[in-house]
Amino acid sequence: MLRELIAARAQLRETVTALRALAATGPPAAGGPVTAAEVVARALAAVARVDAARVAVMRERRPRS
Repeated sequence: MLRELIAARAQLRETVTALRALAATGPPAAGGPVTAAEVVARALAAVARVDAARVAVMRERRPRS
């Protein structure tokens, strides 16, 4: 689970970079996503992975009675 959280965090960092590039003036960065819709889709997918990993970690940490 920790690996999934780390990977999702990296994806979110890349998404923020892409969003900043979209918000900046000038041409889009080479090799980056072209549309805001693609960037938002990547962000939502990363958030979903973080949520799923968080739930799994919470289940593992839940005290067993």
